[in-house]
Amino acid sequence: MKVKRRILLVALGLAALAAAGYFLDLALQHRQPFVNFGEVVPGKIYRSGQVRPRDLESIAQKYGVKTVICLRGEEDKETKESAQRLGIKLVGLSLTAKHPPAPKQLKLIMQILSEKPFQPAEYSDIIKDQLGLAQSEVKLPGPFLVHCAMGSDRTGYIIAVYRICFQGWSTYPARFEMLRYYHLPRRFPHLWQDLKTMRPDQFCPQINPGYKPAAAKD
Repeated sequence: MKVKRRILLVALGLAALAAAGYFLDLALQHRQPFVNFGEVVPGKIYRSGQVRPRDLESIAQKYGVKTVICLRGEEDKETKESAQRLGIKLVGLSLTAKHPPAPKQLKLIMQILSEKPFQPAEYSDIIKDQLGLAQSEVKLPGPFLVHCAMGSDRTGYIIAVYRICFQGWSTYPARFEMLRYYHLPRRFPHLWQDLKTMRPDQFCPQINPGYKPAAAKD
């Protein structure tokens, strides 16, 4: 019995060390596991799952977030009230994890993330929620927080496209990063397949005229 107890204690100790190492690694990567938070471009772009009001307040204070891009369509009422109180602007678009976003949705998101001005009226048919948008031309301020429900699929796809088309990543590491944020290709195969078969040299110039291809091949 004593031997079994010692083995159990050792196993529990190793499990505790592994868990501590896991959370330490997430912290060093600026990731908060409970909202799947991550740093994409330091000081400019962050990602997460659905944030609660206190999460948003904490993230805003620590990272200076000024604009939230919600991929769920409408932001939660309490979170939207928190954003308004904090002076954070918001754009809500209704994306689904079942298939890639429509070209118009993707274009607007990339315009916002690259801090280019746009006309809200031009996108009135796809903007489902908003906070602080002017009627005329607007350029939303960064840093930006992109989120969906879990921060894995819709958010993962958007960040992958940004990595490929604006940072010159090849498709393989962009897809691998999606896995690190808990994307499940078998559950939502169309997002994964779209990135896997993407031809960045043909796709990216449509949303980023200044696109430069990745130096390395997949």
